[in-house]
Amino acid sequence: MLEMNQIYLVNHQRKGTFMLRIISESDDGVWVTGYIVSGKAKSILRYNKYEAGEKITVRKSFCKFTKQ
Repeated sequence: MLEMNQIYLVNHQRKGTFMLRIISESDDGVWVTGYIVSGKAKSILRYNKYEAGEKITVRKSFCKFTKQ
């Protein structure tokens, strides 16, 4: 279980590595939403890239979360 309003280092299988402040987790535990604190979330599609300060939702099963 992730702690809300905490910062985690996220290593995402597709989007790379970035720091994320968690703001919510879906009721079914599949999705996590937060704001990128530092780094960038990469993507094949230009419109799907996120940088520091932007809100992003990721699939929890694609990520490894390390509390900072």
